[in-house]
Amino acid sequence: MTGGPGKGSRCPLCGGRLEWGTATIPFVLPDTVVLIKEVPAEICQSCHEPYLTGQTVDHITDLLNRLRGLRAEVLIFSYTQLASTVQPIVAAESQ
Repeated sequence: MTGGPGKGSRCPLCGGRLEWGTATIPFVLPDTVVLIKEVPAEICQSCHEPYLTGQTVDHITDLLNRLRGLRAEVLIFSYTQLASTVQPIVAAESQ
């Protein structure tokens, strides 16, 4: 996780250069695997490890908590459309 964009940022794992881009990140919950595509992140140009800002982590954590009630083995979302996609599903599921 990074605090935000910074020039000359280095990867804490390998020392490679970090550049802003998007990543696909899997999250394994007790009964579901959630794959989130297009997550904004600093990505190491050497080992390709993505690093997220605290704000992005908070947003994803909130959305993953909302998804816990859904009954699906695998869910795939785009980060940019996740908020609008999750709200109606959770509302319909809780009724």
